[in-house]
Amino acid sequence: MGEKIGIIGAGGWGIALSILLNRLKYKIYMWEPIKENYEILIKKRESPDYFKGIKIPRSIEISNSIKDIVSETTILIIVVRSSFFKKTINLIKKFYRNQPVLIGTKGLDFKTCKRMSEILKELINTENFAVISGPTIAKEIVKGYPTAAVIASYNDSIAEYFQKLISNEKFRIYTTNDIIGVEIGGSFKNVIAIGAGIIDGFYFGMNTKASYISRGLNEMIKIGKILGGEEKTFRGLSGLGDLITTSFSKYSRNRSFGEGIIKIGKDKYLKKTKMVIEGIPATKAFYKLSKKYKVELPLTESIYRIIYKNASPIDEIKRLMLRELKEE
Repeated sequence: MGEKIGIIGAGGWGIALSILLNRLKYKIYMWEPIKENYEILIKKRESPDYFKGIKIPRSIEISNSIKDIVSETTILIIVVRSSFFKKTINLIKKFYRNQPVLIGTKGLDFKTCKRMSEILKELINTENFAVISGPTIAKEIVKGYPTAAVIASYNDSIAEYFQKLISNEKFRIYTTNDIIGVEIGGSFKNVIAIGAGIIDGFYFGMNTKASYISRGLNEMIKIGKILGGEEKTFRGLSGLGDLITTSFSKYSRNRSFGEGIIKIGKDKYLKKTKMVIEGIPATKAFYKLSKKYKVELPLTESIYRIIYKNASPIDEIKRLMLRELKEE
């Protein structure tokens, strides 16, 4: 296997993919943009923030140079946080040689509400890309638990190329042409997961959570179809599958943030955590989209009000429960 894979981003997902693909005997290069974090990874060969106690194999080359990573590799997998995605693509494009790109970043640009693949195409103008999403909690990937995900591309051959590259007995990949649906599902589930954490913070139980997630899926389908996604995609791995994982897992940053809002308060939690919480900017983006397209997303609006307007969570729950009665 002659592929040299550049993992752009050394957060939880980036490290998990590096370890997974290293086990498949590919040559892996991983980019950490922050000098301080890079030095810790080089010295300790582990991430104290994401995977304390799990060693990164020495066969994985860790670099602080984007030029070296892009120049040395035949494949790029981009897994930086959404707020850093545009800057990252601008750094990559100086050295990009039209190698296949797999986007693993889940989110929307909260200023423009654009998807990550839209930003990639605007800045590099390549068709040689795909996106990956699904119920992929990084710690479970590293532990080797059986997992499935979906890769989307407008080009079937690229989707199938990545499918064969990554699939193994522990990680099964499906393919689709619905890039919009996969990206919207992967981003919107983070919004709903924050609310799931709020429910956990109140110890409301499974009736509450099941009702909430069902209605959350409804909102995902509603806004997702307006934006051009297919309903079947939102009922699949990158929609419902990822929504379930992110709303229930103890490792979910977005769910944990919602729980933290109730248990210690929003500001205190954000000050304490070092993790990127993609649901925060995603909530703003989807709130803006709901207003732009005049579509009612009551759960999204409540989460927006809690995060950005300091609304009382219990008051928002009452408001949701006492809305005008209607058909499902």
